[in-house]
Amino acid sequence: MNARRLGWAAFLGAMVVFAILPLYWMLVASLKAGKQQLVLGNPWWPENFTLAHYAGLLSSPDFGRLVLNTAVVTGATVMISLVASTLAAFALAYYRLPHSRAIALSLFASYLLPAGVLFLPIAVMLTRLHLTNSVLALVVTYPSLVIPFGTWVLWTFFNRLPSDLLDLARAEGARPLQVLSYVLLPLSVPALAAVGLFAVAVVFNDYLYTFTLVSDPSGMTLMADVGSNLVDIDDPGATFAEILLGVAPVAFLCAFFADTYARGLGTGVVR
Repeated sequence: MNARRLGWAAFLGAMVVFAILPLYWMLVASLKAGKQQLVLGNPWWPENFTLAHYAGLLSSPDFGRLVLNTAVVTGATVMISLVASTLAAFALAYYRLPHSRAIALSLFASYLLPAGVLFLPIAVMLTRLHLTNSVLALVVTYPSLVIPFGTWVLWTFFNRLPSDLLDLARAEGARPLQVLSYVLLPLSVPALAAVGLFAVAVVFNDYLYTFTLVSDPSGMTLMADVGSNLVDIDDPGATFAEILLGVAPVAFLCAFFADTYARGLGTGVVR
């Protein structure tokens, strides 16, 4: 191994350690009994190993409600975003509308707007519709943040496919939805996975919309509850355990679909 490869390997190893170290520290802290996290000592290994924090969370009705809310919001966001993005991208690619590229670029530009710019009109709309303080407010909001990016990714992906496929399907008498269902979608699994994982990331990374649109604890998601607990940590071990339980599903999905996500995002964004 030459010096260049050795240096690159050392750099990647340092990045891996840098990324994993906070998670490991939280894992150790969540396994410490009582409030030992606040006591000076060995930060890398629990002196009194316990699973009490995890057992308390998993047996708590409030935690179950948070998990259910998060699952409902995430599932609805993924499904609505995939359906709407797919249909919009298909319409732009299949019908070859005038200025379709300008339309797709405008959608992508709207995705680049800061969250604060979009927050006020969304909040006003939901308030007038009396949808605040409910899970439905999040189900309506999150797809609007995902669909512009998802439409751009799928539109560019559809345009990269050979045009002969669409021409052949038309020649065989296939209807537009048949072309989408039997020709485009089977070939678009990487792009669909990329959009789906992006939707999951939007739900789990958001704090602004959840914490401001839903003040009632019964409508909060798991990560919003974690954010509110970080303001005043009463039980550090339980808070760290809740963070890890919330991060675990996303980490599993990203690890399981890493290759598919990279292929879909690469072919769907880079033209």
